[in-house]
Amino acid sequence: MTIKTHKRFAKTTMSYFRSKPLRVVFAILWVLFVGIIIALGFEPNPYALHVLDVPEPYSYPIELVVILVMAMLFHLSLLVTMDVYMDRRWKLFAMLITSVLFLLYFGMMAMHAPPSLGGMIFWTFLSSLLFLLLCFWQACLFVLRRFFSRA
Repeated sequence: MTIKTHKRFAKTTMSYFRSKPLRVVFAILWVLFVGIIIALGFEPNPYALHVLDVPEPYSYPIELVVILVMAMLFHLSLLVTMDVYMDRRWKLFAMLITSVLFLLYFGMMAMHAPPSLGGMIFWTFLSSLLFLLLCFWQACLFVLRRFFSRA
């Protein structure tokens, strides 16, 4: 019974990505940024070194990295849920609002952010910019179809 469920899940996942190639690019970028955030956890925190005078060999910030990866999973799950269940016209706008809210939340901590949090801020900025461009593209297509179509 688990083999059938596994095959069904794999088939559903492949059809989800096959329907729109931009989803594959977004998924690759998401996996890349998860790896970047995990790798940036090994970088020294300049604020902790120079301002707080924390000695040089400090431990890996596993709590922060786990929180950031969980936040990325939550962000991705919200975006996929909106992509699957929302109406086509408002889907990109809702995804833009969700990404901007994540950007505002994590961007408030940008001043003294450790490198892994900086990676998360860059990811939310990149995803917000992507959805902003897609919303602009969709609005332009709507205006072109509405006012310049041959009726």
